[in-house]
Amino acid sequence: KTLMFVPKCRHLLHFDIKRSYFKMRLKRLRQQSSARQSGSLRITVDRASIFEDSFNHLRTASAEDLRRKLHITFAREEGMDAGGLTREWYTVLAREIFNPNYGLFMPTSDDGTTFQPNPHSDIEVQHLDYFKFFGRVIGKAICDGQLLDAHFTRSFYKHILGVPVVLQDLESIEPDYYKNMTQILEYELDMLGLELNFSAELNQFGKVSTVNLIDHGQDIAVTDKNKAEYVRLIAHHRMTTAIKRQIDAFLEGFHELVPPELVSIFDAQELELFISGLPE
Repeated sequence: KTLMFVPKCRHLLHFDIKRSYFKMRLKRLRQQSSARQSGSLRITVDRASIFEDSFNHLRTASAEDLRRKLHITFAREEGMDAGGLTREWYTVLAREIFNPNYGLFMPTSDDGTTFQPNPHSDIEVQHLDYFKFFGRVIGKAICDGQLLDAHFTRSFYKHILGVPVVLQDLESIEPDYYKNMTQILEYELDMLGLELNFSAELNQFGKVSTVNLIDHGQDIAVTDKNKAEYVRLIAHHRMTTAIKRQIDAFLEGFHELVPPELVSIFDAQELELFISGLPE
């Protein structure tokens, strides 16, 4: 128990010990909610509009409501929810959330199974409400012990845990860009023929704008002496700043069900196991 409360010591604990402690704490939260709110959380959804129906049901539910047992009914379908319908709801809903038509997430792997928030999701007016909703769905799935058929980038798991991202995390998102950044660190800028400043270009549907990485960054040249700071800032921009509103909205919904101090006992790989299980 002492090791659990000392962040630097948590890596010494086996995953099964962390998982048991985590489930025990979540069970206690659920029991507290049940004492104030009895019965199941019952929602009816249509398969053809499962995303919108689920969003409309859960967006107004309180955290205590969400901790109750979930009872799913599919419209115009007979059947009792003995657990199978709930599992199916999680599976179908997760698939729909990653539907490219919503533009909320973008795939970062060739097989399309690893996702990262889309920095251009604001094409959808309600995109931040959707991210908060999805944070609730992920939190609810963890509380219910349900696995989702989707994997996120290592940097996104770190954002959930409140752990700073590093340059190496960029490799799984943009391998070619990561390679360019490592070359900047390894070679002199004159040798690479590069003239850079502390700014980044943002291309949104063909409209290019400039974002300063530091104050007046567009007027500050990158040199061999300060290039390490430039690489750190540009990596942080692409993995954090560019999607900060989406991350914050997701975490707002997620933390309603899973307190940040509780989920922080895991590392990124362990959190992936909790949300998605093993890839195979």
